[in-house]
Parts: sequence; structure tokens; C-alpha cells
Amino acid sequence: MPKVTIVQRDFSDFLYQRFIDAQVKSKARLSPSLLLSNESGINGDIREILGPNDWAKVCFDIPSAKVKSAELVFYVKGENTTQEEPLRLLINGHRMTHRQKPERMLTGGWDRARIPARYLIDGVNEIVFCGGGILYIDPGAGGQSSRSFDGGHTWHTNALGEEGEIQGEYLVRLRLKGFAPEGQLVSPVIDLLEATNSIAPRLELRHLRLRYEHDSPLGTKLNFEIRTGTTPAFSARHWTAWEADTRVSQPGRFAQWRATLSTAVANQTPALKSVSLEVDSVIQDKVPATMELLEVDQPDIVYSSYDFKYLAPHHRVDRLLKQYRLEEVVAAGKDELEKFALLRDWVHSQWLGWQSDKYPYCPSWDPLEILETTKGNWGYGMCTHYGATFTACAAALGYVARVLIVDHHCLAEVWSDQLQKWILQDPGPNREYDASYERRGIPVNALEFHQAHAAGKAHHLTINKLPQKTTAKMTNAWGGLFKRFGIPLRNNHLVEAEPAELFHGYSQYHWDGYLWWTVDVDPKYAEYSLQTLRPADFYWSVNQTRLYPQVSDEVGVLDIEIETATPNFSHYEVCIDAKDWERIEGPLRWSLHAGENDLAVRGVNTFGRSGRIARLQVRYCI
Repeated sequence: MPKVTIVQRDFSDFLYQRFIDAQVKSKARLSPSLLLSNESGINGDIREILGPNDWAKVCFDIPSAKVKSAELVFYVKGENTTQEEPLRLLINGHRMTHRQKPERMLTGGWDRARIPARYLIDGVNEIVFCGGGILYIDPGAGGQSSRSFDGGHTWHTNALGEEGEIQGEYLVRLRLKGFAPEGQLVSPVIDLLEATNSIAPRLELRHLRLRYEHDSPLGTKLNFEIRTGTTPAFSARHWTAWEADTRVSQPGRFAQWRATLSTAVANQTPALKSVSLEVDSVIQDKVPATMELLEVDQPDIVYSSYDFKYLAPHHRVDRLLKQYRLEEVVAAGKDELEKFALLRDWVHSQWLGWQSDKYPYCPSWDPLEILETTKGNWGYGMCTHYGATFTACAAALGYVARVLIVDHHCLAEVWSDQLQKWILQDPGPNREYDASYERRGIPVNALEFHQAHAAGKAHHLTINKLPQKTTAKMTNAWGGLFKRFGIPLRNNHLVEAEPAELFHGYSQYHWDGYLWWTVDVDPKYAEYSLQTLRPADFYWSVNQTRLYPQVSDEVGVLDIEIETATPNFSHYEVCIDAKDWERIEGPLRWSLHAGENDLAVRGVNTFGRSGRIARLQVRYCI
């Protein structure tokens, strides 16, 4: 068989973290922006007032100071304390005066100051805050923040706060407008037989070689690694480890490459233009003329660049289900959407929102604590708690859900097998909540809502308050909440309380553990590390299955490799020729009979819920 070459030039759907830019150019490069932070922003309520003698200092280790500029962001909880007396900044000894500009505050409670690039140096940079103003403290290990009580003559680490008794870091971050020092781009899994939605011949793969086109200015590097395997998704048991080479002998059918881009100077980046995979193989068995693939019904599976930690079966899950009789809550629903609406309405009705003036304790995101605290009037529950409770209850019922944060509001998204998409569910405390949001009768997700708002078309959306069977028109003002949105990268708060932001956005969002949507690789909200403009990082596939048929070494038999994106995966179920569903654990050998053969396969999670069915129909002539 002649050599086959697979060429890749569009990297926008590849996996990459925040240090890579592969969306806005026809090539992949390092991200042109880098956030430096010494803290995670768990606590945003410990206030420190600056004065003539009370100074604060934060140190940042800058890998390369050859940046265009920098932006200093520091959490002030939305307060403006520099109107009367300005804040003075010393950037490596260079003096600056800062007064807060409300128009630059955006909506997150963070103040911002532009720092000239000439003030910065390679290595450790000292930023001193003095004069007027305030800072906030995140308790922790500390080490990069220090306090002076004598106008900068002497400095104390781990002596923050009004009395100098707090160990931790100031909520101060530095956004550099220069290329990140290193980032990784990972390809999707590549079928070297190029048998997408077709029957693959049986081949002996002999050699795989990777070639690439790139630009690597002085001071930059681009390194490749390859791994291969016999399954369509990575499995340590069936795949090789990463190998720092561009040649592989006897590769498996499936391959994946990883490129590490790096630079020693922030004004230069390597750029990857294209990747070619050359495959040498020998045909062992062609697809016989007696086999014809008549129909393929299966989705493309997409993955997020970020790991998500799902709630799994646990004794606390059992308690939540039984104590609050959740199966009964949704039992009247005729389909999945009605069940979601019943659960959302139940969560909405469990307590009267907020009341923080009466009950000042703020519970965690654990739904058992939330329900017990709010129903016993031991604390308050805000929109975040409604979203977290819906998310956990849906997950306990076997659905896949997550908390969804927008601008000064919090709700949830849940995967709908019925619609094959993520959709919003808002169980929030006030009358305008307890709804899903729709366009032309189809529930939308946060990205669709955000795009409608950005286009000035949020008013085209409908508020559906099922199960009350009432609807209302969305307003552009209400749609403005979706100017930004983010998610925590887990939904297991029922069994793991931390890590999490304390008080959950009671006033602002300061935790640096959420993943935020951005429309620019140099983000508008400069204070957050985890930001993406790759849709699949938010809207990955759930409960979906794909089949990879290949000619077997046995006449009239197809080998079927199976890929699934099923959280808490338990097993597969297979149905042949519309007979009963049977449980299988892995790859399938499908014996064909004369005529039309039908195969259906689905994944099942550990809660017993099955996902979307993948189907093949093959005609076989004996």
C-alpha cells in the first residue's frame, strides 16, 4: 500500500491550556498574555487599610521582562478609597500615582493600574503599595507578600493585617502583555487508517513519521512527542507512553502528538504552521466487496482541554437521594426536560433566598449542608446555593450538571441526552428565576445566551417557567448578566467541600479556580488565570459513543473498537438486530449474517443511566 500522509493545519479544535493561542491565527503560538499570581483568592473579606506608615509589598518573579506592558490588578471589593487620597505605587523603585477609574473597574471588584514595561526587570520584581487605599488578604502559606509599619524602612513577611497577625498573600495579580514562557498543544486522537464513518481494512502499520512546518525565532523552541495505541481513546493499558521522537516503528492504529512551545524572551514565540503524519503500512485484508456499510448514526466526540471532577456514587449521594426523595420529585416528568423542570422548581421552593441580615452564616456548596442550614434558619442561601443544590441533586440522579456563574448571578447547566446539548437551568431565589431560557422553543446554554447578548438579541430569548406553564420575554437588561460566564471544574461539592471560594461571590468573584469564557486571548477580565475561547472547553461531549469497525481476520466478522465520553462510565450495552440489550465490557466481534445487520451500542454510567446510542447498519452477501 502506498504511503499515506495526514496533514493538519487548523489547530483550533486541538487541546491546549491557557498558555497557547490556537484560535485566532492560522497557526499555533504561545499566548500573548500571562497572569502572575501568588494566591488563589479563596478568601476575599480580610481588609487592610494602607496609610503613611502602613505599606504593603508584593513580589513577582517575571521570567522575561521584554513585554509590551503590564496591568496590575488588585482586589478592593468594589470600594473606591482613592478618591480623597491617591494610592502611591513603587514598581522596583519607580514611583506611580493611582486613582481608581470606575469605568475600568468592570464588574468584578478589582482595581487596575497600567505598568510601563520599562519599570519591570527579569527575575524578582517588587511592587509597593503606600499612601491611601486598601488591599485584601488571602490567608495561606505566604512568602511573597510583606508588610511595613514604618513607611518602608523594615519589612515583615507573614505579618499581614491590621495587627500583623495574618500569614498569607495580598490579592494582587500581574498581567504581562508578553508571550508565555511555555505551553503545550495536544492533537486529538488520530485514526491512522483514516476510516471515519467507514469500515477499515486490516493493515499492518510499519512506520509513522511526523514532519512539521514552523517558525522558531532566536530564543524559542518547539519540541514534539508521540504516543500510539490500539483504542480510539487513550488508555494506559493499551497505549505507549509519550516518546520524545518524531518516528515510531510498529505504531498502533490510533496516535496522538504533543508539541511543547517555549521561549526565553517574552517578545518572541515559536509558531506551528502545519503537521504531517506519514504512515507506511501493508494491507493484510481489504474490505470485501460482500460487505457494505449502509448507515452510520453516531456523533463526533469532543473533549475539553481541562479535566473535570464528577460526583461519583457515595454514601452521601445515597443520603441526599433518600432523605429528600429526589426520585419522587422528578417522577411525574414525562421526559427529561420535564424532570429537569420539576427538580429546578423543587430546589427553588426549598427556602426563602438570601436573608443574610437575619442569618449571617454562609454554608458551603454541599447541598446537604445548604438544605439543613437554610431550612433550619441557621444561615442564608443565595443564588449560588440554589445553583449548587440543583447541580448536586441532578448529579445524584445520574445526570451530568455543573454550577454556572454569570455576572452577579449563579445558576446551573445540565447535559440533556434528549437534546444532545448543555442547557441552562436557573433555580434562583427571586420570582424572575425558576426558569430555563429558550430560543424558538429550544433551551439555550450560557454561550448561546452570551452570544445573543453580545449581538443585542437577548430580547429574542424566552423565559420558560415550566412546570408552571408560563413564559415571558427576556429583556436586554436581564441578558446583560451573561456578559461573562464561568464554571468550577468539578461538581462533587457534596463529598469534597474544598477547594472553593469562601462566600461564593457574596459581593464579588475573587477565586482563581473557575474557568471563564473569553472572546480574546488577551482577556478583558485580566484577573483570572483560567480563560478560554475554545467552545469545547466548556461544551464537551457527554454520554456519547462512537464505533470504529474494521475487517477481522475471520470471514464475515467485523472487529468493533468503541469510544465513549461517559462520566462515571460503568459498561457498554449492545443490541444486535433489534434484540435485547446485553452488557459488554469492551471491544466487540460482530458476526454478520446474510442480509442487513444492525448494531446499536451505548454507554452506561455507574448510576445506571444510559447515553446516546451509536448505530451501524451493514449489508453482507455470502
